[in-house]
Amino acid sequence: MGNSHHKSVENRNQKHSVHARDGQAYTSQFSLSHFVGNLSGRSFASVTSGQSVYSASRPWSRVSRRRWNDSTLKNPLEASKTAWPVAHKESIFLPEFPITTDLIQKDFEIIASIAKGAFGEVLKVNKLSENKEYALKVLHKAQIVSENAVRQVKEEARIQAAVGHHIFIAGAVSRWQTKKRLYIVSEYIPGGELLALIDKYSKLPEELVKILLAEIAVAIDFLHNAGVIYRDLKPENILLDSDCHVQLVDFGLSKWLSVGARTTTLCGTLKYMAPEVMQRDPYGHSADWWSLGVLTCRMLTGEFPTPAVRMSAIRDEERLTSASLTDRSDTNDSVMQQSTPILPKPGALPDSATKLSKPARALLIRLLETEPKVRLRSLRQLQQTAFYLGFNFEHVKAKKLSPKRVLENHIQTMRPAVSNEENNCEFIEFDQEAMVL
Repeated sequence: MGNSHHKSVENRNQKHSVHARDGQAYTSQFSLSHFVGNLSGRSFASVTSGQSVYSASRPWSRVSRRRWNDSTLKNPLEASKTAWPVAHKESIFLPEFPITTDLIQKDFEIIASIAKGAFGEVLKVNKLSENKEYALKVLHKAQIVSENAVRQVKEEARIQAAVGHHIFIAGAVSRWQTKKRLYIVSEYIPGGELLALIDKYSKLPEELVKILLAEIAVAIDFLHNAGVIYRDLKPENILLDSDCHVQLVDFGLSKWLSVGARTTTLCGTLKYMAPEVMQRDPYGHSADWWSLGVLTCRMLTGEFPTPAVRMSAIRDEERLTSASLTDRSDTNDSVMQQSTPILPKPGALPDSATKLSKPARALLIRLLETEPKVRLRSLRQLQQTAFYLGFNFEHVKAKKLSPKRVLENHIQTMRPAVSNEENNCEFIEFDQEAMVL
């Protein structure tokens, strides 16, 4: 009885699918039974033609949208895949560096070479369509691949794209690649490096340091809240704009690190490296605040605090170790113990710090605390120090405080005969012009 019921349904469907035209009967191509019998997941066009026009036009394999999103978000190799085959030396830098050709010749005019880095150079260029100056960073793919730094360069591009909109961080305007090179266009920052300002004046006034330190701390706090650890804070990586406001550049050693997480990679600049980094202990964002303490000490005193590891101490230790291997007598051991130098604690302030105000010294001591958990390590803690008593950080974020004006007043007070042209951070004599690395 059940079989007869199914047969009657099929016959009824067949009757509905038969129509007459010019006295001839034909079967509808889109009848219900025909469609149900061809549930293969292909498009409607494939029912009649036997081949999906949509699937034939797709150069990549068919996957669900959810599967495609999951694979591209979690797997960088999947994210590098393109619709059409490209060379391996181009695909490995995708999608951070899109493939574009002849963009330099069409849009930019090279003015001068600013600086040279590990993988290329930085050029000062003029965009013809806007008549505006930019900094163009050109990287050679061959050097990047040979140094096994592909992941590092792509990570730097992703981080800079995510945080470059901040007021105190230099962002990339655009980036692309050709067969042999990578190109990154950034805003041209005319004021030069903070290092040049420190070298020229040796010691900066506390009022100026207060503004510069606040701007750097705001940028570092933003990075940490965004899940990024900077790991290379130094005056060479801080540029000054026309009003001497800071611009943080060079994210080559930065890393995605969520709040409270730890990493163990040994990287950075030795004199600015935190003790926990040198000891290969797991460290977090507090390592950046140690580097900020070293930078602040240098701005206020013109000198470095005691670094986490001193090269002279290492050489002395090696010399004493080699001597103990050649002569193990008790007499020589006692002599060596007496001649071993007593090294100051890492983060100890130089003697010139005694001339600083008590709030300034107290701030340096808190920033240069060897124990990360005790160290000053947040913008809120910085705002609560005596050094920033009565200071408005909202004015800093709005750029209402002018470091250039403070510098000009300091120059006029110290050197009344200096002309107005020299009271501009744009006219400071630099060994290298402003750069974005």
